[in-house]
Amino acid sequence: MRKIRHALSRAVYEWAPDDHGPVLVTDREGRQGRFDRDGGWVAGEVRRADPELCRWIVSGGREPGGPGSRSRRFETEETFS
Repeated sequence: MRKIRHALSRAVYEWAPDDHGPVLVTDREGRQGRFDRDGGWVAGEVRRADPELCRWIVSGGREPGGPGSRSRRFETEETFS
C-alpha cells in the first residue's frame, strides 16, 4: 500500500485498508483520522491533514506503482529544436 511520513508533523499518510476515507492519517500519538482526496475530514480523532499528501496517496491508487503513480512526462519522448 502507498504510505508516506509527513516531514514536519511525522504523521503517517496511507491508503485506508477498508477504502473508507480513502486516506488514513496516523499522528505521532497513534490517533487516526480519515480524509478525502483533498484533505477534507471524513472521520476520526485527527481532524487536519496535508491536502498535498492526501492527493499523492489517492493519485496512485490502492497499490504502489499503479498507472496513476507514473508521470506522463516520462512516458513520452520530448524533442527540442
